[in-house]
Amino acid sequence: SRRFWHKTWHLTFVGPCCGRGTCQGLPQGSKSTMTAFQMQPAQSARFVVQPAAPEVVLARSTALAGAVAPQPGASQSSLPVAALSAAGAAAATTAVSRRAARQAAKSGKKRASRVALRSVVAETPVAEHTAVDEKAWRKYGADWEVHKFGGASLETAELYKTCGDLLRSESTRSSGAIPTSAIVSAAGGMTDALVSVVNTSVRDTKEAAEKMEAACQRQIGILKELIPDKPELTDPVIANIKSDAEGVLAMLTAVQLMRSAPPQMLELVAGLGEVWSAQTLSAYLLSQGELAGWVDARDILIVPDSSSGGLGEKGQALDTIQPMWSETQARLQDWWQKNFGSAGTTAPFVIITGFVCSTISGRPTTLKRSGSDYSATIFAKVLGASSVTMWKNVNGVYTADPRRVPSAFPISKLTFDEAMELAYFGGQVLHPSAMIPCIDNRIPVLVRNVFNPPHPGTRVYGRGDDWLRWDDQGDDDIDVNFPVKAITSIEKIALVTLAGASFLGTHGVAKRMMEALSNSSVNVILTSQGSSEHSITVAVDESQAQLAADSVKEAFAIELAKDSEIRVTSKEKCSILACIGEGMKAVPGISGRFFNALGKAKVNVIAIAQGSSERNISAVVPREDLSRALRAAHAGFTLSDMTVAVGIIGCGKLGGQLMKQLAAFDAKEPDENVPATAEVKRLHIEVRAVSNEKRMLLAEHGMPLDKVVCDDAVGVDLDAYHGAIPDKDDEEFKLMDSNLTALEDFMDTKRIPHKVLIDCTSSEKVADLYESWLKRGINVISANKLAGAGDLERYLKTMQAARKEQGQWCYDSTVGAQLPVIPMLKDILQTGDRVTRVDGIFSGTLGYAFDKLSREPGTKFSEALQDAHDRKLTEPNACIDLTGGDTARKALIVARELGMELKLEDVKYESVLPKSLPESHDASTDEGWETLLSAVRSDLDETIAAKMEEANAKGEKLRYIGEVDTKAGTVSVGLRSFPSDHPFSIVRESETVVAIASERCYSGNTPLVLRGPGAGSLVRASGVFADLLRLSRRLSS
Repeated sequence: SRRFWHKTWHLTFVGPCCGRGTCQGLPQGSKSTMTAFQMQPAQSARFVVQPAAPEVVLARSTALAGAVAPQPGASQSSLPVAALSAAGAAAATTAVSRRAARQAAKSGKKRASRVALRSVVAETPVAEHTAVDEKAWRKYGADWEVHKFGGASLETAELYKTCGDLLRSESTRSSGAIPTSAIVSAAGGMTDALVSVVNTSVRDTKEAAEKMEAACQRQIGILKELIPDKPELTDPVIANIKSDAEGVLAMLTAVQLMRSAPPQMLELVAGLGEVWSAQTLSAYLLSQGELAGWVDARDILIVPDSSSGGLGEKGQALDTIQPMWSETQARLQDWWQKNFGSAGTTAPFVIITGFVCSTISGRPTTLKRSGSDYSATIFAKVLGASSVTMWKNVNGVYTADPRRVPSAFPISKLTFDEAMELAYFGGQVLHPSAMIPCIDNRIPVLVRNVFNPPHPGTRVYGRGDDWLRWDDQGDDDIDVNFPVKAITSIEKIALVTLAGASFLGTHGVAKRMMEALSNSSVNVILTSQGSSEHSITVAVDESQAQLAADSVKEAFAIELAKDSEIRVTSKEKCSILACIGEGMKAVPGISGRFFNALGKAKVNVIAIAQGSSERNISAVVPREDLSRALRAAHAGFTLSDMTVAVGIIGCGKLGGQLMKQLAAFDAKEPDENVPATAEVKRLHIEVRAVSNEKRMLLAEHGMPLDKVVCDDAVGVDLDAYHGAIPDKDDEEFKLMDSNLTALEDFMDTKRIPHKVLIDCTSSEKVADLYESWLKRGINVISANKLAGAGDLERYLKTMQAARKEQGQWCYDSTVGAQLPVIPMLKDILQTGDRVTRVDGIFSGTLGYAFDKLSREPGTKFSEALQDAHDRKLTEPNACIDLTGGDTARKALIVARELGMELKLEDVKYESVLPKSLPESHDASTDEGWETLLSAVRSDLDETIAAKMEEANAKGEKLRYIGEVDTKAGTVSVGLRSFPSDHPFSIVRESETVVAIASERCYSGNTPLVLRGPGAGSLVRASGVFADLLRLSRRLSS
């Protein structure tokens, strides 16, 4: 029937033969005659037309008695669709589905096209399975299950035993026996060893022979260890291995004489590892009393003669080799009849060699490197299997390469489309071509861990596009909360760019470039082009970079000669990073999150591309930044715990308290029922560096915070802490003299995108480094008030660096510790309101002292000061409190936040430091403190007592405050008295209280008042920790 002639490579016709010996209606240019058949009316002939060749090749004639019997009333010359073979069914299905889709589009009924497609696809496998069901291997009453073991699972005799026992367990896991087949790779490293034999023979046949002998002895050693004292099973296998080795040695001399190894010879030798491996595993099963046989796929799996030679690259088999299905089935049938034709009702274990096959003319070839997955799915289709399990050494398909992204985790479900994208872009867990046979027959693919069989692994099933989705796949394969399933990469690629102003608006430039690359057999992995053809960039495998550039130059030789502005350039040492997931479709903001994550990690994006399927966004990045980019993108889509690398400078009382709080955070599991704690559940804080004035400790992968040796009075002893770390590696934990430049370089790691340095000092030298850190993209958290209230020029440069660079500067805890003074001021200003005045009790020391004097009449100021010191409320040098310096700095930080560019000397403040002492007096030592206290007793006790009596007489209370007046542009600090009902009069002990007045919302009579603990290392450390958590949330968003 002419209506079934389609423009497709393979056409199959089933119907009564006319008997004339010629076929009419062949495609134009094709001429052929057929061998005549003597047939009964209800019998049919099957043949395949291959337009690529000028002949009609007779593939097979099959008596299908009754299978295609004409329906009552139908003509015997009719062609039943249900009787089409695989290739013809595919052609018919495509035609019918397209026709249905066009009709549905015209009527606006999209659902109709989907139903029409599914109905045809659901019908066509019936004929395929009808043929398969007649095969000898279908007689066991259950569907076959196919298992595939890679080289990593077959590296030792113990691992062969593990795989064999696993097969036995899987075949009996349900109530009835499950027919089981296994496709095996070569023992781990064996293929590389055999390839080395051939390559070595080019220069030295003796060395090559030694390598061949070593490979043989390794496999024989595995066999003897696996099956000891059973020569009846091992001797035939050993004889086969030695025979194969002798054949290879006979060819090596020819290789040396030719000074090169033909690709066909390389494939022949490289495939021996799978042949030996299959025999080894089969022999083990026999030794355990199982019925088993091994299949040399070179005798069964047949591919066209057009299959190219060579092994290809590991993990990238991008050219799909199509098996000749009918021929493969027929040969498997012959093998089965010969080996198990008389077997009983128990299905044997069938162990099949992966990777290898043969052409129709008999030449041994391969499915290319990493092609054993494809072998497994091919035989799954041939056997009519119900599932294919790929046994790996990981718990399924991961969200990213765990070697580059330690926080990657297994994915529970993938569609075939997602799996193919993942495989194409470097995900080496599955072979790129392996999914195609399973899509044809809707066979689920399971990826499981051979070392952890109870783990469910990853299930690959179903399609992604609406018009291709299967009725039985469900709707739970797309998670709206995780639109990106995985982040993957291709490491070694190069970019080839054709650019020229004269190409602007010129038609056909892209066509010519792609044709040139195609003619040179250059595989284009990615294309990036602007709205015009002014510049076109393609990504190719790095090994083909020069070939690709030369091909483009040759194609545009005339233009290059005429116009010096036209350039063909190549850029090597690049990598492709790809985000993959069905949930990305029609979801705004995915690209923004992707590129925002890369930007925050300081990863430069060279080129970008997105497929029309919307399940893939790709970016080309420098290869040196690939690991950092993978981690940043992975964390950006919340696929992993967000890791923040932290360095702490200053590990005295404040730094020590901070480390103790970080340790408690690390040890405690957040309560998921509380929204606030659920936000930080995925946050991992890795303290990489701790430094004091003299020493610093660096840890490449973070410090064990539970081992911190901290004295609340003095802080962390780094030498003692280093000694308390158990089983430490000197390369992992380095204790050395303090060097802030070296610490900065150490913190700027590419392993972790987000870095934070926390300044817990009171050092001008440390504050001087902020600008440099921010420019390197290192975030800064400051508890050091000298940074925000120190030199004005330095402050402005630091703020400018924080705005322009990738780093952020957080200093909220410098005023009020945990009280949100700075965040509240920012919120008010950002709403458009204007802050007119800020008053506050900023000094915990003086706040406590004057509150004690008010509550306990008769108490001397020196006694209240001693009590504050005993409670560890004072600054390390308490003179800073008494001079008003601490209050002045905090008030100045507030003023600068409000836009007032003032210096510390612009602040008017009243000192309560005894006049007998200079402002430079150091009270941080015991001796210095006693000197200060003695001077307070003699110089201030009476003076302060008099001021207290004066305030009490007015019914007021004396307080030491800071005042910021934005209208007057002034900052002042000193003693003031307030009515007993004023917010400043009702504070308790060391509380900080801040009153904010604004033009619109908060008048002078009803200011916004913030009140709470604001002094002491414990409270200040909590404020710094809160800064870190706020910063982490901003980085993750």
